[in-house]
Amino acid sequence: MKIEKERIIDALNGELPGIKAHDEVLGYERPTVDEVLSSEIDPRLSSVVFLIYPREDRWHFLLLKRNDYKGVHSGQVGLPGGSLEEGETEEDALIRELEEETGYLLSSNDIINKLTPLYIPPSNFIVNPFAAVIDECPEWVFDKREVNRGIEASLVDLLHPEILEEQNVFIRGGNVRLNVKSFPFGGEVVWGATAMILSECKQILAKLRI
Repeated sequence: MKIEKERIIDALNGELPGIKAHDEVLGYERPTVDEVLSSEIDPRLSSVVFLIYPREDRWHFLLLKRNDYKGVHSGQVGLPGGSLEEGETEEDALIRELEEETGYLLSSNDIINKLTPLYIPPSNFIVNPFAAVIDECPEWVFDKREVNRGIEASLVDLLHPEILEEQNVFIRGGNVRLNVKSFPFGGEVVWGATAMILSECKQILAKLRI
């Protein structure tokens, strides 16, 4: 591994670029979390995890392609995670959802930092992203009811200066098409909230010069 785990952890514990990083890939205007919380909107809460792990002498992170279903995020690619259940903390939810979706039980000790929350208007969710780093490469056991397939993406690819592509996508909630910036991983177009989170992770880790 060219980059030590400790250096990745140090970077993740640094200052967050936040909304500035989100805006780099956001193709349309959406309310901020602060605006939503101060309004009459009653959002649902969810947590996702940017999970970094080693495979074949490179650091990777996991994305999940969702199965098709009757919902605004049908068939899309996202980070592991899901909605909070009653009585759960944000970290409890991501640990539970990660295990349900992938078969891997994450220790709370491996969660490094909370990233910048964001609001998803089509599904009315506030998403709380977290970053975690582990020493081993998990043996994934994907939940076939929810997960079409896993995509193991490398940090080297994420940090490539020309990784972003422009795509024309259909916004189900607004029933319109828009040009947005996206990440191409595993032959898929990764855009929207997931791209916003990855954009922040990319800026946080850029100092590593992988």
